[in-house]
Amino acid sequence: MRRLNNQKGSFLVFLTLSFALLGTFIGFAVDFGHAYLEKARISRLVDGAALAAAKALKGQAGFEDEATQAACDSMVMNGAPVIMTGPLSCTTTEGAPLTVALSFFNVPVEGGPDIKHVSVQGTKPVATTFLNFLSWMVPGDYTKINVSALAEAAPERPIDLMLVLDRSGSMGCTTCVDATGTKKIAALKTAVNAFLGLSNTFSSNDRIGMVSFASRGCGNASGQDSTSTACTPDMALDYTINSNITSLQNKVNGLCNGGTSCSGGTNTMEALRTARPPLAAAFDDVNRATTRKAILLVTDGQPTFLRREDSTRCGQDPLNNSNLPFNPGALNGCTMGVAKYPIAGGGTAKAVFDYALTSGGPSSCWSSAAVAGCINTGPAISTTYLDFLRCGRSMINCQTNGAMFEANVTRNCGFGNSACNSGGAHDIVVFTIAIGKEDANDPQSSLDKNAKCLLARMSNADQIAHAATGVVETLTSVCTGQITTTDGDTHVDLNQGWPACGIPPCIDSTQEKGRVFIIDSDGNVQTQLQAVFDEVAKLLKLRLVI
Repeated sequence: MRRLNNQKGSFLVFLTLSFALLGTFIGFAVDFGHAYLEKARISRLVDGAALAAAKALKGQAGFEDEATQAACDSMVMNGAPVIMTGPLSCTTTEGAPLTVALSFFNVPVEGGPDIKHVSVQGTKPVATTFLNFLSWMVPGDYTKINVSALAEAAPERPIDLMLVLDRSGSMGCTTCVDATGTKKIAALKTAVNAFLGLSNTFSSNDRIGMVSFASRGCGNASGQDSTSTACTPDMALDYTINSNITSLQNKVNGLCNGGTSCSGGTNTMEALRTARPPLAAAFDDVNRATTRKAILLVTDGQPTFLRREDSTRCGQDPLNNSNLPFNPGALNGCTMGVAKYPIAGGGTAKAVFDYALTSGGPSSCWSSAAVAGCINTGPAISTTYLDFLRCGRSMINCQTNGAMFEANVTRNCGFGNSACNSGGAHDIVVFTIAIGKEDANDPQSSLDKNAKCLLARMSNADQIAHAATGVVETLTSVCTGQITTTDGDTHVDLNQGWPACGIPPCIDSTQEKGRVFIIDSDGNVQTQLQAVFDEVAKLLKLRLVI
């Protein structure tokens, strides 16, 4: 009997210990479950706080206090009774203490200055009930579990975008239609309006301005060439996509008097020069310093005009600045077609060079035979004609003329360039959409190797993508051989070759790479444009969000 009683006693002890252990494990589960739920709540709080802080931070130094206040306010709105207790922190005003600490750190960004990110950490001690029993067996403080959650966020990188849109004569002429019978200017307007309406791409923090160009690099209220002394954007960059979308779309729709009268040549040089200052100014704007800055150029032809700044310069050969031995206004039946616009200080300057023939008007110049008939009237005319055309594109010695030079200054908006307000290297990315076809004798729509090499260099692009076929050409394939040889082009201004800026491919590794897209003018231009605009929208919104 004594043995049986001993067994009963042992069983009771074992049973008691088992229930104690079971209760302890249940207690642990309750305490840790409570801590887990609290951690989940704190995670939601710090996630919201990080997003709010990132928005207030604007990606740059100087807004840390505003970001901290935004984080604390966010937590209050989500049910946490906290207040900002100083720089980089907020603390609860009642109940168990919840401490929120913020930190800020820089992240390098290609194509711009560093962007400042924010980290928000929330910590709270959660009181225990059953876990405290462990102190009977193991020394230590088991009265609470410290739970913590961390969130990091980067602000969306807003966009400062300048649209640079071609409204030259070939964009609206009755014979310049695509496979659907649509004028290029009409297809462009439809595609741009759809692009501006991409609400999932643009936000209230984005700004979009516009420059249109033909013989001048800016337009007037009627969507034609401006006659002002200096060019300014058709639409300022302070037009945000949400509040002024209608104004911007109306300005696009009004190009060429609503599309009825596109005229003039292609002054890409002055258009890029006009688009640059508002983007350059944004680098020095504390609210816009870290935005993604871009130019979207849409054109259908080669640059055929350039801006000369004064009457003296207009009487000089742009290649070497030597005085011309004749009046470039007219000679031997050929008119060098110099348009006059006001210049600073009064008077007019022969500021934009064209190559129209008096005998047949501008259209006569689009064929190689007519051009040959003009330039062969004398060596002086021939040399000057080619110099102006080549410098409009920017040969190596035309350092202050031409589209290629202006594009390079724009992309590299820094290094003390007078066109930019702030020092240092700041990139403006250039995307180019070219509407045309490979027709060697048509300078207004020729997209031969020389032309594509120019576009690639303007955008600092190493690839040229064809929207209609999906074919992608490399910079090497279009530029190699274009420096000293021709690609079979018989048009005099396109077969002169391109100057070396290093061995092709000529890409500046210090600048952000752009993209070039080719639209086949014999296909459905509007459909191709809309597809490319969608692609550009995705490229523009490569934003840093963790």
